[in-house]
Amino acid sequence: MDKFFKTPDQISALMQHWFLSYHGKDRNFFTGSETFTFFDLIPEGLQQALLRQASLDELEKPVFLLDCGNAVFVLNTTRRFIRIGESDLESVFYADFDGHYGFNSIEIKGAEKGIKTDGYVAEFGLATQSRKIVYWSIPSGRPGFAFWNVTKKCTLIGRKYL
Repeated sequence: MDKFFKTPDQISALMQHWFLSYHGKDRNFFTGSETFTFFDLIPEGLQQALLRQASLDELEKPVFLLDCGNAVFVLNTTRRFIRIGESDLESVFYADFDGHYGFNSIEIKGAEKGIKTDGYVAEFGLATQSRKIVYWSIPSGRPGFAFWNVTKKCTLIGRKYL
C-alpha cells in the first residue's frame, strides 16, 4: 500500500475531527477536565510533566489524554499510544497497531453493570501487527468507549501516512 506524507499538524487535525465527530460536539464544549480530552486543554503543569516523561520526537505532537487514575495516563500523539505511569512508560506505535482488542471482560468487580459503568477501570487490549495484545487498565463507561471509538482509526495513520 502506498503511503502519503502528512505533517504532524495534519494528522492532529484528522484525529481531532474523529474526536469531535464521535462526540457530536464543538471543540468549545470541552474544558480539559474530561477523563478523555484534548491534550492542549489540560493544565500547563501537567502537560509539561507528561511531555518530560514521554520524550516525544521532533515530528510527534500530543493530541489526546486519557486519565486512567492513580497518576496513570494514556497519551495519544500523532505517532503512538503512550502509557505513562509514575515510574514506567510503554508505547504502541500506530505503525504496529492492528486495532483494539477491547475490554478483557464485561464484568468489573464492584460494578453492577460491567464495562459500561462510569467510574471504574478495566483491562483493555491493544492488538499489534505481531499478534501480541498489550493490556492497559483504562476507564470504563463513556471515557473508555470514547477512547475505543476515537482511537480505533489510528490504524489508518500507521498504514497510510508517513
